[in-house]
Amino acid sequence: MPGAAITIGPAVVGSMIAGYLFGCSTMQTYTYYKRFPGDRRVFQILVAAVMMLTFAHIICIMYWTWTLTVTGCENPDGVTIFSSSRDANIVLTPLISTLVQMFFIYRLFKFSGSKMLAAFCGIFSMLTLTGTLVDAAKALDIPTNRTGKNALNWLTILTLVAATVCDLVITIGLVYFLQRERRRTIFDQIHNIAVRITLWVIETGLATSMSTILVIVLFCATRNTFLWTAVYNVLADVYTNSLLAALNSRETTCRRDTRVIEVSTGCDKSLNPISEKSEGVN
Repeated sequence: MPGAAITIGPAVVGSMIAGYLFGCSTMQTYTYYKRFPGDRRVFQILVAAVMMLTFAHIICIMYWTWTLTVTGCENPDGVTIFSSSRDANIVLTPLISTLVQMFFIYRLFKFSGSKMLAAFCGIFSMLTLTGTLVDAAKALDIPTNRTGKNALNWLTILTLVAATVCDLVITIGLVYFLQRERRRTIFDQIHNIAVRITLWVIETGLATSMSTILVIVLFCATRNTFLWTAVYNVLADVYTNSLLAALNSRETTCRRDTRVIEVSTGCDKSLNPISEKSEGVN
């Protein structure tokens, strides 16, 4: 059984970071509904669903940390990562990540027009969700006096790798098609907008993929110490903030460019606008 120092420590650090990111996502949600009251209903529902799941996620983390730091003081030798709240969080995290990934997959499809590429990313996203749910079901069957070892290490790693591949393909694909659109136009304004959107794509895409890669590395290297939980605890919040940042970033482009035409998406109903000064350009 791992000691309290390498179980409680990561839990507290992860909970603190997750709480901070949840505050950021709450502010971003307020900003989204205030700035985009007429946005597509499906996006409004998506934001509401993701935030409800994230709220449940942060409650599970807080309760889990409480059991480790307060209740665990009565029996320090019995401190363990496994609990009902932890098992619930294992289910909530892939649900949040899958919803966010579906949003970015839709965005990739709108930019690329490739159903095959969108289907490829969708398969990896669903593989992540299905594999994690199976792993969580196996965890629920393990008795209360669990050991530090994961019963399905290979499945855990597989789901994390699938999530990373999905995020990286989406990021690389969006950057490629944005740059292709930029090269096709002769207007400097389009170039500037494409550059800004590309930077947003890289920032949000790398945030999720690098977080998942870090979880994989820590899980493989220190799976029996549970240091990887500090990063896994904040994974859902990283996905939530990436979604809200992508939606709210449209405000900057809309302010700078008032005459907007829809190349791949529009400013008021879509994901990312590409603007031009000339109304006759398609």
